[in-house]
Amino acid sequence: MSTRTDPSTLASDADSPGAGFRVIAAALAWGVPLLFLGVLGRVTQVQLWPAEELLAQVTPRVTTVKEVPLRGDLLDRRGRLLAGTRFAERVILDPTLVKDQDKTIVSLAEAIGVSTEELGGKIIAAMQENARRAARIEELRRSGVQIPPAPEPVRVEVPEPELTDAEREAIARGTSFDDRGRPEPLFRYPIRYLSLSELLPAERVRAVRAAISRDKLRGVSLEKRAVREYTGGPEAAEIVGKVGWDGKHITGSESRWNKDLSGEPGKVGYVRDAKGAPLWVEAGQVKRAEPGKDIRLALDLEVQRMVTEELTAGVEECDAQGGRCVVLDSRTGEVLAMVDVHRPIPGLAPLPTMTKEQAAKRGAVAAKKNEVYNSRLRYEIVKPDLDEKGRPKPPGLGRNRCVEDVYEPGSTFKPFVWSVITELGRARPDEVFDTEGGRWITPTGKPISDVHKAATMTWRDVLVNSSNIGMIKGAQRLSPREFHDALTRFGFGAKTGIGLGGESGGIVTPPQRWSVFTHTSNAYGNEVAVTALQMARAFSVFARDGDLAGTIARPRLTSPSADEPPGIVYRVLPASIALSTRDAMRGVTASMETKYAKAAPDGTPWKYSMFGKSGTARVPCPPIGYLQHQYVPSFIAAGPTEAPRIVVAVVIDDPGPARIRSRTYFGASTAGPVVRRVMERTLTYLGERPSIEVDVPSIAAAPVE
Repeated sequence: MSTRTDPSTLASDADSPGAGFRVIAAALAWGVPLLFLGVLGRVTQVQLWPAEELLAQVTPRVTTVKEVPLRGDLLDRRGRLLAGTRFAERVILDPTLVKDQDKTIVSLAEAIGVSTEELGGKIIAAMQENARRAARIEELRRSGVQIPPAPEPVRVEVPEPELTDAEREAIARGTSFDDRGRPEPLFRYPIRYLSLSELLPAERVRAVRAAISRDKLRGVSLEKRAVREYTGGPEAAEIVGKVGWDGKHITGSESRWNKDLSGEPGKVGYVRDAKGAPLWVEAGQVKRAEPGKDIRLALDLEVQRMVTEELTAGVEECDAQGGRCVVLDSRTGEVLAMVDVHRPIPGLAPLPTMTKEQAAKRGAVAAKKNEVYNSRLRYEIVKPDLDEKGRPKPPGLGRNRCVEDVYEPGSTFKPFVWSVITELGRARPDEVFDTEGGRWITPTGKPISDVHKAATMTWRDVLVNSSNIGMIKGAQRLSPREFHDALTRFGFGAKTGIGLGGESGGIVTPPQRWSVFTHTSNAYGNEVAVTALQMARAFSVFARDGDLAGTIARPRLTSPSADEPPGIVYRVLPASIALSTRDAMRGVTASMETKYAKAAPDGTPWKYSMFGKSGTARVPCPPIGYLQHQYVPSFIAAGPTEAPRIVVAVVIDDPGPARIRSRTYFGASTAGPVVRRVMERTLTYLGERPSIEVDVPSIAAAPVE
């Protein structure tokens, strides 16, 4: 049975009142979801693939602000502050927000403590520049150039940004260049960050805050900045170093422990609205900054001050160009003081130089050498630390010559050579050497002379009397490899690893270039170059007792912890040889004290005994040879002799002409008294027990140089 629909019935249904409603409902049921899908698709397209004209308007929804951590402090061995960080504030201005220019200038000038002319000049100039920039931007917009919106002001001083695409297009069309050779940009955004003051004291900060609140100043705010203060003073500046406001240009200990001092930065992320204003902080978007660690240095600020005082006095007494001093704790390797003094002397001549072509001609070298030797000029051998504009560098940014500059050690090198020859059994302390009456010509034709002229000397007296002839004859019993290895065993030719920038490893002739002349020269401290710190490190071999005797200390800038083992690198000599060398050197210091460093006019003796060695070397000037009448004397010692605590190395750069004429330019008469005073004051300060009476019979009359 089939069912048929009556056409009249359909017509009546379409004309019924509910038919229109059903059609609308069906349209809405299908249309609204489709509309939402279309909107969603458009939003997705805008978010993921925005058009170029829209791209410039898109800003991140979440902004992250970094929190800079507080930098750790640098302290000396007793906890005195050497470098610390504090926060201070300065006034900054957004010129685009200023409403009342005159009120802003007058009110801020009074609060900051500057003249209205000075402050007004900055503000008015910035506002006039902003007006010019705004006019330029408007002109470009009218001509159809797309100008992206100006970024938010950045609260740091940054270099000029890279050129924009619009600027590059303008350059391609042809443009002018500024006075630095940079292409003139198509436009510049208005100035929104203007510093109006240096860092202000607390009372000025309060005055500025009051002015902002009272006068309702727009665009004015206080910016907090971290300030690194160096309370250790200029005496400790080269060890402490310096760190720039931007965290760069770091030197000294600031650089060595920068990672520990810097800490971990933090961050705060917040949601912004369409205009960039902060709305809220979401969970997990805050990470607090972790402050840096405090670093305690081995440096003792009081010892550093005393050494600076004594070295400066010694340099002035000698009319010298400068001086260097290192005080090393021989037991732990800690550097208690490291001082570099430069004394400017007017009228010095620049060091003579030669071109490569001239140096290649032996005749030119001989002529230049003759010219230098016959000259009475005093050459500048200590270069001042100057910046690119010829101005003296501020403390902390200059060279530390104790670790960066080398010198020939002269006779202070002899204890190291003597001890190795003795250890290898090539000479016995009581063996008698023919010292040729103080004058001798080596088999290679080199004339050698001694300060103390004697026909014979025991091997022990060769060291005490500093006989060049005896030392050369002893060194001739070593093979070139044995001699070279002996020098490197003491650490010469290698950096100490103390961690200060620019450290030199010194100069030791390599085996492949070793010659008979090297063998002769190295025996008495020539043709080898060292730093003051290297000498102090090597001398620690003789200045340690018990199981440590004969071992070398590792120089360090930080104090060891209580459970940290002594700073031993390796054993250099058997303990018996180290102690024997120490005993021989007692007479050198006794003779120096008798002649040049009496404790008091009434004959009061020094409280602490010491042992050491003097030396005097000429100033090398490659490729010419050595300068005439200019020397680098030095003295190195350790004490107290019976239980050494410290090593003191002093170098005097170029004693003046009066010292040369009176023949008092030697290490014993220039550097020796400085070592003696530093030794006495430092050991007293450290609380060491005074020495017992030590008998040094005929040794006290030994010659010094």
